[in-house]
Amino acid sequence: MIMKRISLLLTGLILFYGWVAAQNDKVSFNEMEHDFGVIGDKDGYATFDFVLTNNSNTALMLTNVQASCGCTTPTWTREPIEPGKTGTISVSYNPLRQSGSFSKSISVYTNITTPIYLKIRGEVVKSESIIRKLPPEKEYPVAVGNYLLKTKELSFNQVNFNEKKTITLEVFNNSDKPITQKTLKLPNYMTVVFNPAIIPAKTAATIDVNMDVQDYNFYGDLSGEITLLINEIPLSFPYSATVSEDFSKWTAVKRANAGKINVSASEINFGNLTSGNSRIFKISNSGKSALNIRTIKTSDPSITVSKTNFVVNPGEIAEVKVNVDNKKVKSDMSSTLTIMTDDPSMPIYKITVKANKK
Repeated sequence: MIMKRISLLLTGLILFYGWVAAQNDKVSFNEMEHDFGVIGDKDGYATFDFVLTNNSNTALMLTNVQASCGCTTPTWTREPIEPGKTGTISVSYNPLRQSGSFSKSISVYTNITTPIYLKIRGEVVKSESIIRKLPPEKEYPVAVGNYLLKTKELSFNQVNFNEKKTITLEVFNNSDKPITQKTLKLPNYMTVVFNPAIIPAKTAATIDVNMDVQDYNFYGDLSGEITLLINEIPLSFPYSATVSEDFSKWTAVKRANAGKINVSASEINFGNLTSGNSRIFKISNSGKSALNIRTIKTSDPSITVSKTNFVVNPGEIAEVKVNVDNKKVKSDMSSTLTIMTDDPSMPIYKITVKANKK
């Protein structure tokens, strides 16, 4: 009986290690488990980037990434990861109102492997008990008087259309009096939470800046600034994001039957600009379902397109006219048209637009 149990155990171990080896043959990570060490409960999100490499011979899609609890938030590369290329799963842990040791798992689902499990761990203690190694001026290098910040930038990077994303700013009151924080100017799709709104003297705090664009039917690049009142003095923070389709809940059948974009050009060169500056490129759909062109955008004010939001049915070809206003071009131009689609294999397609100013 004992020998039988040992045999079964050995068989299980062989199968397990065989599965791990097969998994690692296709996808490898810089770390499978990350230790944050000791972090303060009021010191803001602790974040680590798990960098993965596609070791297979086919494009890798991260179809979904799930954390084991609400205090852990993963964001990940949404575009296909070609063979030999890398992607990122950024995992943030919120220690606020937590205490003691923690260990959280992150389940990674792909199109080419069985689920992969990552882990973060560490210990949360009271922020006041952590001895700071650096003076506040060094730890928080952005100074606005006695209001110190680690950064003013709000780079949300890629945001799924149905995703709510949060960036936590870390601040410090370096004065001998409390500092009051309020919001002055925010777009409708953003909210701000101060932790706390009034920062005691010589105390660290955080600001959660939340972006939620799902009610605004917006795709593409998004930028602007928010303004906060710090002791009644306006302070601006620039923000940026790229809003794209959310494929995380698509089934394998839906992916297989999705629309598939084909574009006739990856570069449009107008050469020497004249008075009539227009070119046409074509978009076709070789998939099994309708292809939704969510938007076609450019940050160059001299470039316009004939249409930006339309549907291409299977087998159809759509023409898009690109125009360049010679009067708005100040020098030789090299800009980008960004096409946002619901093709899971090509959600973002970019066309380079070039022209020479006479």
